[in-house]
Amino acid sequence: MFRYAVLIALVLPALALAGDVVETRACSDDRPVPREVRVQNCPSTPCELVRGSDANMEMDFTARFAIAFNAATLQTRIVATALGVTAPFELPADRARACDWLIGSQCPISEHEDVTYNLQMPVLRIYPRVSLVLEVSLVDEEERTHACFVLDARVVGA
Repeated sequence: MFRYAVLIALVLPALALAGDVVETRACSDDRPVPREVRVQNCPSTPCELVRGSDANMEMDFTARFAIAFNAATLQTRIVATALGVTAPFELPADRARACDWLIGSQCPISEHEDVTYNLQMPVLRIYPRVSLVLEVSLVDEEERTHACFVLDARVVGA
């Protein structure tokens, strides 16, 4: 009985962190789409991004290319469009290194490998309360996109 209690204690928080499956759109230029995107506390779009917290997202994708062993990098790139303005959303360097945020996998990744990536995107208190469109992509050292999705969101107060 104790084993089941421990298992439940470990699994339930993990499921809560995983988030809700949300509807996303494909990026331009025929870039590969993830199999599934989950956003914590977002049962439907637009997802609410709470100022002063992290927006937690997970993306399941199948790698279209192998990442070279001697240059095992995978970077997160985010582009935000709000109020008619499109600009890069700069993640802190430690969060932009996607290899550090893979779940149950590590770089280098192999072609056709199933991968889960966790994005923890800071939503600063100074951000205005606006609706926006986020384009999130994972790009390797050769500028090849492994997965890309577009998500409707809005910044809200705490």
